[in-house]
Amino acid sequence: TVICSDKTGTLTQNRMVVKKLATMDDILTGSAITITNIQNKETYKELIYSSLLCNDATFDKKNNNMLIGDPTEGALLLLGRDYFKINISVTTLIGSYEQPFDSDRKRMTTVHNIEGNITAYVKGALDELLNVCDNVLTTNGIQPLTAEYKEKILNLNTSLSSEALRVLGFAKKILNKVPSEGENIENNLTFIGIVGMIAPPRLEVPNSIKTCKEAGIRTIMITGDHVITAKAIAKELGIYEENTTAITGAELDNMTDDELDKIVENTSVFARVSPNHKLRIVNSLKRNGEIVAMTGDGVNDAPALNKDDIGISMGINGTDVAKDASDMILLDDDFTTIVYAIKEGRRVYKNIQKVIQFLLAGNIAEILTLFIATLLNWDPPILAIHILCINLATDSLPALALGVDPASKNIMKEKPV
Repeated sequence: TVICSDKTGTLTQNRMVVKKLATMDDILTGSAITITNIQNKETYKELIYSSLLCNDATFDKKNNNMLIGDPTEGALLLLGRDYFKINISVTTLIGSYEQPFDSDRKRMTTVHNIEGNITAYVKGALDELLNVCDNVLTTNGIQPLTAEYKEKILNLNTSLSSEALRVLGFAKKILNKVPSEGENIENNLTFIGIVGMIAPPRLEVPNSIKTCKEAGIRTIMITGDHVITAKAIAKELGIYEENTTAITGAELDNMTDDELDKIVENTSVFARVSPNHKLRIVNSLKRNGEIVAMTGDGVNDAPALNKDDIGISMGINGTDVAKDASDMILLDDDFTTIVYAIKEGRRVYKNIQKVIQFLLAGNIAEILTLFIATLLNWDPPILAIHILCINLATDSLPALALGVDPASKNIMKEKPV
């Protein structure tokens, strides 16, 4: 009755494209610049350089320079390649220290030796990144991050998010030495700018969402994106409507289970969520009597995939742990395949009903014939061998035919059983 689906790669194409970016000077004017207008502009060099360095994606030189890594980081890599006009491999630039991205910090940090300066570059969700920034980088030099600057940054973030763009912030910090492993250096950062990118929706998904609605199945989008971005994409796909709500992970943390149970039936988007939130969402839906399918691809998604009624893992981007915990694996990571699977399941269920009804009708006729003959003290009208022959000729082959019946054209317009 409910499908809880990840956004990136499942509802959208498994690729990201950078659309807009803005340095602090652009932010002060209240607008971002499109990607086509940045060529040969020195003011964007630091921002694009940071997107190249704070990055784990690479080009596969043996396979026609195909991108290897997360789609978001791949988009940043392409941005850097197009700007610097070189086929650059980030593996040659990675420094000796890295704090990988995680769902709690929502940030990633790498450290590099650039012209003798040990420099840390940080990227992450804008609201989380600004919490550890003290300064901003402008053409006039480094200036303190004032409340006015912060407001302008967040206003532009809201504007870009409403265009369905995923916004990442970038910052830097000059260090005295290479930090030791586990040392926290994500503080007193200098804000550089923002990059807005989009994952184009899969073209067939809106029709699949519509089919689910007609079939009485509700679709909920779960994403780590900003809530405004999530709502814009969900609206485009037909998931978010005026009579539904969107909930953030922070709001979830402040809710009791009873409060969540009341609002989950009217919520179509969960944004800025962590894998732990998925488990709460599944439990809440199940307490409300829903039959829940949940998609996931990471190790941390395993508890939710194991707890729901139908756990669905990603065949392309899914980890082995997620696949082991799931009931179904999407070989193409496509939401539409889930809808095909539901249709096929309904077809099988209907055909089993047809076979049972057909076999019951035939066998009840035989039983009644023998029962009436016994009541009237007649000789048996059919012997055991006759029953076997009748069953073989009139039951088996028609039952097999009914078992492979195609689905009726209205099967996805019926409500769930």
